[in-house]
Amino acid sequence: MRLDIPLPSTLTLMAVWAAVEQAARELGLTVTLRTTSAQYPGSTHWHFKQGRTRGIVEATYWPQQHRLWLSIKPRALSEHTLELAERLRAEIERNLLPKA
Repeated sequence: MRLDIPLPSTLTLMAVWAAVEQAARELGLTVTLRTTSAQYPGSTHWHFKQGRTRGIVEATYWPQQHRLWLSIKPRALSEHTLELAERLRAEIERNLLPKA
């Protein structure tokens, strides 16, 4: 399952990273992995977990294509991970808005 997050064209790599990681902190998520994905060269790929609950929500930012998305592997898909992904997406989108 994949949830695309629209990105304003003016965002920098650091702004996207900051928005993603700040959203995770605000939701009390733990980053269990931060790496790059061989499938998307130059990307940043995160795994987020909430406490001891099962299931991981993944985020991928691919700057070359200016794309950001969340995903849940089919074996980890549950009501909890879906709700967590929706909350994370909303928080990231909020963090990406220009500050007034």
